[in-house]
Amino acid sequence: MAERSRTAETGSAIGSDDIIAGNVSKYTVLPVGYCGLPKKGHLIFDACFESGNLGRVDHISEFEYDLFIRPDTCNPRFRVWFNFTVENVKESQRVIFNVVNFSKTKSLYRDGMAPMVKSTSRPKWQRIPSKNVYYYRCPDHRKNYVMSFAFCFDREDDTYQFAYCYPYTYTRLQHYLDNLQRRNMDYFRRESLGLSVQKRQLDLLTITSPEDKTDLENSVMQKKIKIPKLSLNHVEEAGEVTDYGEEDVELRHSKRQDGRKQSEGTHKSIEAVVARLEKQNGMSLSNTSSPEEAFMESSEGMNNMDDAVVPRILYEELLRSYQQQQEEMRHIQQELERTRRQLVQQAKKLKEYGALVSEMKELRDLNRRLQDVLLLRLGSGPAIELEKVKPEPIEPEPEVQKTFSEEANTSTYYPAPVPVMDKYILENGKVHLGSGIWVDEEKWHQLQVTQGDSKYTKNLAVMIWGTDVLKNRSVTGVATKKKKDAVPKPPLSPHKLSIVRECLYDRIAQETVDETEIAQRLSKVNKYICEKIMDINKSCKNEERRESAKYNLQ
Repeated sequence: MAERSRTAETGSAIGSDDIIAGNVSKYTVLPVGYCGLPKKGHLIFDACFESGNLGRVDHISEFEYDLFIRPDTCNPRFRVWFNFTVENVKESQRVIFNVVNFSKTKSLYRDGMAPMVKSTSRPKWQRIPSKNVYYYRCPDHRKNYVMSFAFCFDREDDTYQFAYCYPYTYTRLQHYLDNLQRRNMDYFRRESLGLSVQKRQLDLLTITSPEDKTDLENSVMQKKIKIPKLSLNHVEEAGEVTDYGEEDVELRHSKRQDGRKQSEGTHKSIEAVVARLEKQNGMSLSNTSSPEEAFMESSEGMNNMDDAVVPRILYEELLRSYQQQQEEMRHIQQELERTRRQLVQQAKKLKEYGALVSEMKELRDLNRRLQDVLLLRLGSGPAIELEKVKPEPIEPEPEVQKTFSEEANTSTYYPAPVPVMDKYILENGKVHLGSGIWVDEEKWHQLQVTQGDSKYTKNLAVMIWGTDVLKNRSVTGVATKKKKDAVPKPPLSPHKLSIVRECLYDRIAQETVDETEIAQRLSKVNKYICEKIMDINKSCKNEERRESAKYNLQ
């Protein structure tokens, strides 16, 4: 127990799965720096039971734990199954368990599957809600696949058990097979093939009609075939191998000495075996009467290679392994192709984004240069032209003139709010705003010194439409929803509204170049005009009330 605790405490610092030697056994996970007896809420993990699997637990925070599962027997690259218990919980304690060393790239957890859970008071297995389960690839754990799920403990006295899916133990299988064997059914027979690596019995079940049993025994499992000897270092040049125990295990699970070259030689040998056997099977079906004669004839023609007798079970296992490797290679190639296409698309997007960024920088520089030129012209040229057109210009107020001079002396790129007169035509004391709209020149100059967008828009609307038109119109032509019996009024002219927006845009563009701010201030034009219409109607109503009051007094 002490050795197990030391291993779990140093696991996160080492960062390797090789230190996982066995399942945790009543392992208490304590916070860093804590000394003393465990309290409620200090979780105790256990996986020392049949079908249990949990090799290491790391304490990340009060609410989060990293779990490391052990690999399959004799297959260290395959890590999927987990089954463990948790006790010493606190009521309403919320935790997140991260199973951080999954080996599968694709899992049903992505499609709605969820881990199983049960407790001592609720012994029936139930699934955790799929919305609390996440399966993803985590760069913090050497890019392994991580399955995270959140859970809330609701009873302190319960022991909770979590599993990958419904567990089915070896003991339960043996009990089931014993019950079938005790029935003495004619169509069922149970035999022992041998022992597993962990010395467990491997059963062979035969389910067929009674008259076909003898034929099946003679033709299927009792045959041995001759095939070329595989290029594996651990296969001894011997005669007929009859024991499938230690030699078979050493052949399948021993580590290769030569690395990559050795594995390539093995693949080539298996490919040659498969091709030769397929060819021999085709010849045997057409030229021979029995499988034994076909194998004997094919073995006589192999003069360049040493012959070895290999059991059929071993041959089928090698064939399945070869097919699985081909399937895995095909999946890897498809994954690489998808990744390549995604990288090409991302490269195109980055290239387009870089072009847009450079174009935006050029536009900003050009905008700043244009503002400098405009500022210089507004400071010298337009003033002379105005003096020629109008002999008696209206002088701005001293405070406004002082403000303009102070802003003109600053080093900012934004010009001072001086009226842009080059755009508008002056003729006979009138200013042409566009679309055939003329306003009084004196009122126009007074409007340019108006402070605030709201007051500027309202005064410009009165200059264009007049109060008599505005009080009988609306901006959109839709009746208000505040009154049930409201009658819609005719809308204002769209081209005149566009003139109002253009004038306000010219005014704002002299103050700022921020497009977001300009758009935000222009979006309030309709609101300002609506307020002006409401003010006119309100003043008209007040005037009517005063007239009616005078009439009543008379």
